[in-house]
This record gives sequence, structure tokens and C-alpha cells, in this order.
Amino acid sequence: MLTKLLLALSLPVLLASAASAQPSAALLRPASSAMHAAPALLDVAVSDSSTTYLVFSGPVSLVDVGMANNYLVKIEANAVFVRARRKSAPPTPMLIRFGSKYWMGRLVYVNRPVLQLYDFQKDGALGVSGSPGATAGSAPDNELALDKEREKKAAVEGKLSKLRKTKEEHQAVAVVDNDLVLSLANVRNDKDFTYLRFKVINHSAIDYNVDFTDFQLVENAQKKFLAKKKNEARRPLAPSGGLANQVVSGRTTGYLTYAIPLYAATDRGYLEVTLRELNGARVLVLPVPSRVINRASTI
Repeated sequence: MLTKLLLALSLPVLLASAASAQPSAALLRPASSAMHAAPALLDVAVSDSSTTYLVFSGPVSLVDVGMANNYLVKIEANAVFVRARRKSAPPTPMLIRFGSKYWMGRLVYVNRPVLQLYDFQKDGALGVSGSPGATAGSAPDNELALDKEREKKAAVEGKLSKLRKTKEEHQAVAVVDNDLVLSLANVRNDKDFTYLRFKVINHSAIDYNVDFTDFQLVENAQKKFLAKKKNEARRPLAPSGGLANQVVSGRTTGYLTYAIPLYAATDRGYLEVTLRELNGARVLVLPVPSRVINRASTI
């Protein structure tokens, strides 16, 4: 009888303690302020026939691509050059460290020329050169896209074909390195583009496969008194015409033609042309003085 009485008295206490030990539903449910969706990654359009340029506000020290075997990536100061290795490459994330900051986006293959520049120099936000109305996440307009202006593309290629038949005029603008000679053969301008023809003499026995061709407008390159350098400004210029993966066989001479957007440079500026070799380390850098381009004839 006494045992039953003790059980009856202790049962409410046990039930109360068990209820207090269970967390409430309100505690288990996360606060609404802690629930937020991850921001969508910015899509960067790339192709296998042209280069996409990404420029940041600080020097790039790291580029990590999820599917590295499907994309070619080059680092040059505060810029990153990207191109797909093959057609229909699958999308992949890309992480870039510039200065002390990080940027993350996604590479997406596009089946058309991608002659465009992604400018992240302003607070890490996207600013598209030549497209002030573009918003983050949208692909910049490409005036030479085959699905938009076929006639303009054909006109550029027609003028390059005409330039290939012109007699050499600027043999003095040249650089020699690793048994290779790179020189400017011809240059012409029209109202939209500058047309360039380069001569490559391969004295080596190994073929020179031109993979990347980079163009940069360099300003304030001269030095002041006591060799103190001024604030040098560099601006990438995406080629608007010309063939990719051109090969100059060993012991032969070849010619490369390109069209770049028309620009105006001062006497302190020049066009820096860089040829990068596929699966090789023979890089050729040719500075073309601004006066040569500014005084070029029209085509």
C-alpha cells in the first residue's frame, strides 16, 4: 500500500522533468534571419575559338578551375585569360584570388565567338567594357558574334585577307628570342579596327604553335628622373579577327594577321603583343610604338 502511494506521488514529478528535458520546437527551428539562399554564381561565357578576359583590381595569385582539363587558363598581372579546350565543355566553377580578396564564378561554354572583357576592377563588381547597360550575370554584347553581324565579321576577314598580300613595310619593329624572330610586317586602320600582320621566322627545328595571342595597350611606360617609373596603365585588347592555333613549322617563315579594336595612344604609349606557345615555354613579346599605329594608312 505504501509502495503504491509513493509511485502515485512521484509520477507527476517524473513527467514534469521529462518534459523539461526535451527541446522545444521553437528552439529546434532556425531563426528566419539565419535562413538565406547562397548567392548564384556569375556565369562567364567562354568558347574554344577565342579568349575571354577577366580583369581584377589587384594582382592575381591563384586560379582554381573545377574541371581544369576542359579549360585553358593564363595569369598575367591582374588579369586572367580563359578559353575552352574543346567544344561543348561542361560548366565548371572557378575560384580566383586577387590581392587579399577572393572571387568565385562559373565558366560556361558558348557556341559562338566570345570577344569580350569582364571588368571586376571596381569593388569586385562586374563592369562590362562597351556595354554600360549590362547587368551582373548577363553576357556582354559582342558586335562580331556570327549570329548578330555576319556582314561585319566578313568585312574584317576580307581586309585581313587583303593585308596578307601587302608587301612588308616595318621590318625594324622586331624581337629575337629562343631562335625565333617576331616582327611587325604591316599595319592598317579603319574607323573601327586596327589590322596587324606579323612575321615569324622560326630558326629552330621545333614547330612554333601559337596558342594565345595577347594584346595590351600600355601607357605612361617611360621613366622619370632617377629612373622612377610613372604610374603605368595597361588595358587588354581582345582580338576581333584572325585565326587561332596558327603553326610556324621549324626552319620556315610564317605570317600571322589580327584585327583589334581601334584605339588612340600617346607618344608615351605602345601596343604590347605577346605570343604564347601551346605546350611550350617560348613566349615572344613585341612592343609596337604608338606612332607606328597612329600614322598607319587606312584600309
